[in-house]
Amino acid sequence: REAKCLDRMGIDIPESAKIALFQEEKFKTFYRQLHWALTEYDRIVSEVIPVTAVILRPHFNDMEFKLRPGMITLTWTSMNIDSYISHIHAGLKKLQELISNINDIIEHRIEKNLKVVSKTLLVDL
Repeated sequence: REAKCLDRMGIDIPESAKIALFQEEKFKTFYRQLHWALTEYDRIVSEVIPVTAVILRPHFNDMEFKLRPGMITLTWTSMNIDSYISHIHAGLKKLQELISNINDIIEHRIEKNLKVVSKTLLVDL
């Protein structure tokens, strides 16, 4: 932001600041995509039925492993942010499909069959 203001005022800015200024839109796009990915991860985690949380722990650990480079090694000037973001999006899609399928199985198969069994008369009194 400072570089933009200094440039508007006609003051010379360092070359590195000019490079960052030219890439402003790209950085904003990266920010939006990363913010969406973290929001999506939180949404997916909130969909987990507590009974299945222990079973899904390895899958969440895998997703957190995929997110880790963004917290440790990547910077805004890294050359592989695009591949990192696509890797995260693919992992989120896979995790979402898994949780949706598990929730569907529990809701439509297990609970439905439990209701049928609970209504079944075992002994006629």
